[in-house]
Amino acid sequence: MKTHTMRRSIAAACAAGLGAFIATSSVYAAGQNWKVSLAQMPVYAESTDKGVLVDLVKALERASGDKLELQVVPFPRSMSDVQEKKVDFHMPLIQLPGSETGTPKFDYSNETIFHVNFTMYSSKSVDVTPATASKFKVETEQAHVEYFDFPIVASNSIDGSLKKVNAGRIDAFIFADNACDPIIKAGGLSNVKRQLYKRFDVKVVLPKGGRGGAADKWLTVNIGKLRASGEFDKIMGKIDAPYQAWQP
Repeated sequence: MKTHTMRRSIAAACAAGLGAFIATSSVYAAGQNWKVSLAQMPVYAESTDKGVLVDLVKALERASGDKLELQVVPFPRSMSDVQEKKVDFHMPLIQLPGSETGTPKFDYSNETIFHVNFTMYSSKSVDVTPATASKFKVETEQAHVEYFDFPIVASNSIDGSLKKVNAGRIDAFIFADNACDPIIKAGGLSNVKRQLYKRFDVKVVLPKGGRGGAADKWLTVNIGKLRASGEFDKIMGKIDAPYQAWQP
């Protein structure tokens, strides 16, 4: 009787171990489908066919052998979809200062996918600096108001805010240089001056409880493959660069 019970226990333990192995191995198996959401922004993701992050998604698809179902939507919707678990992960999001693993609403990936130079674009007629910004009328992209420790106005148009700075209607606009600089150059906004505000880490966003889970492990493995081949730096080097101190 004891022998029979022991055999059943051993069999159960082996089955459990095999199940755990299969579950862990499935993270690395080809042929899975992942739902990916990108926030629609100039340079980063302009459509499902254009943007640096779109190129990254396509490279991850090739490296993994998996199918990535991609959507490019406005930032608020993309964040809402990942929090509601309609997608497996969202890109990109700057890591909120003091929140290394995530927030009560979502988790950050272990991987940092790039860094971003938040740059202050101010009117040449206004003497505003990062240290004195709280005393002026300053805007930032609407999804990033939490990154500032002073009252800042939410903007739903990067282009519109930069034009307001150029016209002297607001004192400054703070946001990523890779998104703003092309607009400055293309629009000939010559009444704008630039200065670095802060350099942030950028993460992939996972549904709450996702850090260390299947999607997070999948990202770590396949980003690792791209890093090893040099393809990751080739793609992300377009937006991950030291701050360049030029002026319009």
